[in-house]
Amino acid sequence: CSALATQGHHQPLVNVWRIVFTSANSRHHVVAWNLLRGVRGTSPFVERKIHGIVRIAIDRDDMDIVHRLLEVVLYLEIESCYTQVFSTLLEFYCDRNDVRNARATFDHAQSRKISLYPVTFYRYTCFLSSHGLRIPQEILSVKYPSTRKPSGPKFRF
Repeated sequence: CSALATQGHHQPLVNVWRIVFTSANSRHHVVAWNLLRGVRGTSPFVERKIHGIVRIAIDRDDMDIVHRLLEVVLYLEIESCYTQVFSTLLEFYCDRNDVRNARATFDHAQSRKISLYPVTFYRYTCFLSSHGLRIPQEILSVKYPSTRKPSGPKFRF
C-alpha cells in the first residue's frame, strides 16, 4: 500500500488504514499510525473517511475511536473535520456524565476557535445546568450575541 501511495495511488492505503484504524486490536492501531506517518499527502483521502469512522464510533459506542480520530485530524491538520470530531467527543462526554472531560474538550475547542454544532452546544449547556453548574458568561455570549441598542421611534406623529 505504501509503495502505491508514493506513486500517487492513495486510495488503497486509506482503505486499509480505515479498517486497521477501527479494529479493536491495539496492535492494528500502531499499524494505522505507521501507514499515515509513512506517506505524506493522504489528508484529502483520509478526510473523506472521517464521517464514516464517526458513524462507526457512534454505532459501537466507542469513545476510543473518537479520541484516536481526534489525534489523526489534529496531526494531519484537517480543519474541515474539527467541528465534527470535537462535537462528537463532547457529546460522548455529556452522555457519560463526565463533567471534567466535557469542560476540557469544550475549552480546547474554544481555544482553537472551533465552532461546535448548534445541537452539541445546546446539549453542553443543558448538561452543565443539569449538574447545577453555572454556565460561564463567555459561553452564553457565544450562544446569545449582544443585541443592538434600540434606536428611537421609527415614525413620529
